Amino acid sequence: MKAYRALALWSVGALAAAQAAETEVGTEKIERVEVTATRAAGAVDVQQVPAAITVLKPEGLSRYGQGNLADIANLVPAMSVQQQAPGVNNITMRGLVVRGIVPSEVQDASLVAVYIDDMPVTLKSSNPDLKVLDLERVEVLQGPQGTLFGAGAMAGAVRQITQKPELGELFGTVEAVGSDTSGFGGVNRNLRGMVNLPLKADVLGLRLTGYTGNDSGYIRNQVNGKTTNDVSTNQARAALRLRASPDLMIDASVTASNIKGGVNDAYAGLAPFTTIALLPQTSNDNLQLYNLGVSYDMGGAQLVSSTSYLHRDTLYVTSAQYPATAFIFGGKNPLMQAAYTIGNAVQDFAQEFRLNSKGGGPLKWTAGAFLESGKRDTRQDEPTTGFDERFAVAHNFPGYDSQANDLAFQPNDFFSGTQNTKSRQVALFAEGTYTVWDQLDLTAGVRLFRGTQDFDLRFTGLFGNLVGATPSAPMGQPEVSNSSATSRGANPRFAAAWRVDREHMLYASAGKGFRYGGNNQPVPFNFCGVNAPATFAPDSLWNYEVGSKNTLLDQRMTFNASAYVIEWKDVQVFNRLPCTYYFTQNAGKLRSEGLELETALKLTRHATLGLSAAYNHAYATRTVVTGIAAQNIPEGSRAPYAPRLSATATASYTVPVRGNDEVGIAASYAYHGDAYTNFAPAQGSYARIPSSNTLNATITYKTGAYEFGLFGTNLTNGAKVSDVTPNTIAIQPGDTLFMVRPRTVGLRAKARF
Repeated sequence: MKAYRALALWSVGALAAAQAAETEVGTEKIERVEVTATRAAGAVDVQQVPAAITVLKPEGLSRYGQGNLADIANLVPAMSVQQQAPGVNNITMRGLVVRGIVPSEVQDASLVAVYIDDMPVTLKSSNPDLKVLDLERVEVLQGPQGTLFGAGAMAGAVRQITQKPELGELFGTVEAVGSDTSGFGGVNRNLRGMVNLPLKADVLGLRLTGYTGNDSGYIRNQVNGKTTNDVSTNQARAALRLRASPDLMIDASVTASNIKGGVNDAYAGLAPFTTIALLPQTSNDNLQLYNLGVSYDMGGAQLVSSTSYLHRDTLYVTSAQYPATAFIFGGKNPLMQAAYTIGNAVQDFAQEFRLNSKGGGPLKWTAGAFLESGKRDTRQDEPTTGFDERFAVAHNFPGYDSQANDLAFQPNDFFSGTQNTKSRQVALFAEGTYTVWDQLDLTAGVRLFRGTQDFDLRFTGLFGNLVGATPSAPMGQPEVSNSSATSRGANPRFAAAWRVDREHMLYASAGKGFRYGGNNQPVPFNFCGVNAPATFAPDSLWNYEVGSKNTLLDQRMTFNASAYVIEWKDVQVFNRLPCTYYFTQNAGKLRSEGLELETALKLTRHATLGLSAAYNHAYATRTVVTGIAAQNIPEGSRAPYAPRLSATATASYTVPVRGNDEVGIAASYAYHGDAYTNFAPAQGSYARIPSSNTLNATITYKTGAYEFGLFGTNLTNGAKVSDVTPNTIAIQPGDTLFMVRPRTVGLRAKARF
């Protein structure tokens, strides 16, 4: 264990940190990896792209029985993920973050874009957990990608590139995985299948993928002794490819997913991995994705169209006995059985047209337009068993009824609310690269954008009717808010790359990232003592970066390094108030400085080593004054949720045995330093998220069309806590900890036909 950690940290000191690239077995050269991150007409060798990009092959995850966003983050030091339940997560890159997961905050726009091919699926604090995508690779783009990928890519982008149907061959795979989780966990099992069908040779092909799985819970409910966070997943995907003519390719896909699970929370004041939930805690995520892609070769240029539609319904229920009892009845027993419920209905339509240059001249360019229209209806309520009767007695209000007297959704419901948003955006973008002297690439690009959001809110129930209420006279009128926010601007990018020779490149870039503004929910002044703004403006940043990409030792080694400084202004600061309300305002400046390194080395034709690391220091450049003394951010305060140091080491060795059979041994170690949930202790809601170290290992035997593997994940239980919600309620047993799945050991079998 110590040896692995020393190896990862040594990689920083030696400036040799990296994600191991997948390499060809039986050769002594690093495999050439191509990406489409540049949105050009064809794929490009990642070593020739003047930007920090980490590429992961799905085999690097599937051999450990893994594949979600948290697993990807373990192999990308510049990226971290907080996760509270299936699909309830938050992605951080390069220290660009000011708040954690707030499931009820519909205005918190994402800083990291998540794409499936050319289809955006980003939703802040709730990126979908899709295990059925049949991936070719994952491209993680560090730093702002606003010119080509828009407002949601202010800190970076995660692109999941799927396999496309092959038009001339019938084949498929079936894979079964069984494992056991230690502690309070139990048996996990999943089954995955894929079949590629050539419906018409060289013209029409269909690729079908299915996934079903059940993962045991590992959080024990002290109330009944049962685990609370079991997960059931059922997903399917169909992809159709039509070569309508030699110049016209059409791709269509449908993805459907249903995930039912629990919440990964435990209380710090109880035994490890233990919670108290008086009512069931559940999460339910239903999703459908539709995409139509068209590629037409016009000779001198390529026209690309991507049309996508997303429909997603989520329901997130947590047991809220402590806040319900504390806020309404002063913390006096008995505890109230309250179910805090947040439901979202999301619909989003996106259309992109892109024209890419072709040919071998000195000028290469991309230009296009992006349109998006979406809506999100959020419904919250807190049904609480016996609330009306207890309130009637406590406040001498005979016959009190939440629904009749305070307009709640139902009786015994002390808070009900709807937040409905409609958003529209349009953007034009262009980027061109001109090559001088066959060695110097000069790039310039810009994105022109305009976005509008309409916001309608209505809060009812006792705790929602606070507009005219005071702490001594809580009865008031429903809170109603209608507002609209519009943002527009330009997003430029400049880069220069000097290709010293075919194997060495130096580059420098400057790019702007932006994020749309939004609308605040109303904050009742009489109850909270704060006049909150109705809207908040966009924030933006400039990223200045220098880097080098190198292929060494006769193509047996790659070594890449990048350093950056990011200046972030008009930051959308999150103010959480003691009255439980919150709002966002633009306040202050932050700076993020960092270094990212990666290397992969083919030691022999059978042995590969990879090292990667990232150092980040994100902080307030001066005191951020919010208007609320307790919420001010002191100068020099470190940004929350951002580890200073992260590192990964991977190693693999293949042993040929009889015939073409082989035995493969692989291991990965990931270290993420500690982080905090706020800028400074004086702000409150400040707690430490401990560092984590994750050791995975596997041994695989391949014979003919079959593959068998033994694997273990989190073998040392060095990763425990993914996120923390600091406790502000005296009767609650400590902070809320969101726990990582403990040590899991399993077997997998895969057959190809």
